[in-house]
Amino acid sequence: MLSRIGRWIDERAHLSELWQSQMVDYKVPKNLTFPYAFGVMAIVAFAIQIISGIFLTMYYQPNIHTAFDSANYTIMKEVPFMWLVRHVHAAGANFFLAIVYLHIFTGIYYNAYKKPRELTWIVGWVIYFVLLVTALTGYLLPWGQLSYWGMVVTAEIPTSIDSAPIIGSLKIGETISILMKGGYEIGQVTIGRFFGLHIWLLPLILLALVSFHLYLVRAAGISNPEGREIDKKKEGVPFHPYITLKEGAYLMGYLAVFFFFVFFYMHHFLPADNYDPADPFKTPAHIAPEWYLLAYYTIFRSIPDKFLGFVAFNLTLVFLLILPLLDFSPIKSARNRPLFFIMFIVLVISSMALTILGTMPPTPTNAMLGLIFTAGLFSFFIALPIISIIEWGWYKAKGGEKQ
Repeated sequence: MLSRIGRWIDERAHLSELWQSQMVDYKVPKNLTFPYAFGVMAIVAFAIQIISGIFLTMYYQPNIHTAFDSANYTIMKEVPFMWLVRHVHAAGANFFLAIVYLHIFTGIYYNAYKKPRELTWIVGWVIYFVLLVTALTGYLLPWGQLSYWGMVVTAEIPTSIDSAPIIGSLKIGETISILMKGGYEIGQVTIGRFFGLHIWLLPLILLALVSFHLYLVRAAGISNPEGREIDKKKEGVPFHPYITLKEGAYLMGYLAVFFFFVFFYMHHFLPADNYDPADPFKTPAHIAPEWYLLAYYTIFRSIPDKFLGFVAFNLTLVFLLILPLLDFSPIKSARNRPLFFIMFIVLVISSMALTILGTMPPTPTNAMLGLIFTAGLFSFFIALPIISIIEWGWYKAKGGEKQ
């Protein structure tokens, strides 16, 4: 009976033909490594966030008087198994961003931003930016002490623009801050706006962007770890079953680690300080953003001039966006580029150091270290055009031989 229904649907929807063309006939490099599975992991993490978020919206109340109780009493204690849904959503947000960061570094290492994949990289950057905004809006919703004061600090960062010598008098930063908060202080308007953005607008934008990103990946093809385009008819292997089985195994490992943290180490994602309701008259001793923003936060606070600090951490995002323009070398993949590989290591070490420094108090020593590693981070982007010029010389010396 079920097989007859399946055949009836297939005759009209042509699902088997779609599967054949998109999964079996689609050829990819046979030497794809483990980091290539981060894209699939990110899709699964996104799906987990959407599903768990839908259940949480059924019981969460976006009101400054009831938000804390709805998140920490109704959801965590009254409704059966909703504590698990919240754990999955809170841990999932952190895992999602961790996977996205690994996916970005993988793309940089294998030069997945080069022709013909520039548009794929740009759309991926937009996904990353929207994802950060989504995480920021969701962070306020539990209405705990860390949530409230973290948003207070975040909303004040744009006011650094007003310390600029020329445009400061226009009070652009203050205007941005007021728009973020919906007024001169964080309150009901703020949480209402953030709730709407977090559960409706931003997820819909992410869904559209992710769909377009996947289309571009299929249109341009998956990059080869060796840095050369393959002849898919001679060297490629079917995406299914070769890659689906391999990435499926990686995905099972990812989910095992994810649920291990969900059940046994949730204090990493739901800190005890955020179980105190928001109090505008009681400032926590040390306020810092979530780990996925710590590198930008360290860059901002390490530079004495706050306007220059604001420009610096935003410039990091701009450099990531224009990476295809900065790196115009004809050679692809860090495997074939020793100078690029050295600078890539500098980028990774600097990013990790800036993240760690963001968890520490803002002492003069930490500020100096922050400046040093900020310089290391920017040196990667500044070095790319120089490395590209040098590699163009190597490329021509070899008679233009493709790598």
